[in-house]
Amino acid sequence: MIGMNEVLGIVGAVVITTGLAIGTAAVTKGWLLPGRGSAKILRPRVWGYGTLLNQAGTGAFLFLGPLDASRHPGFFPFALTGAAVAMLGLYVQRRAQFPAGAGATRASS
Repeated sequence: MIGMNEVLGIVGAVVITTGLAIGTAAVTKGWLLPGRGSAKILRPRVWGYGTLLNQAGTGAFLFLGPLDASRHPGFFPFALTGAAVAMLGLYVQRRAQFPAGAGATRASS
């Protein structure tokens, strides 16, 4: 019999694999999923790198943290690092909505 932890692990693996495929398509081809949100993305390759970071961090968090805590309790710091990497990926995805160099300040002379 399959337990709830295994079901969550399978669902997590499917979601992360899908995200990795979408991020890889954005990085290599500049392709985004069609929809309302894709019109806001000015730099699809940067968005793809953010997606890859986010999926890697989410995978590390899930499979070293809550889904594996009972078997390997010493992996908790790595799970927190994965969560931080996921947040960094979200930041990179957010920056992809702005033109390159936006937000940089110039020193006035």
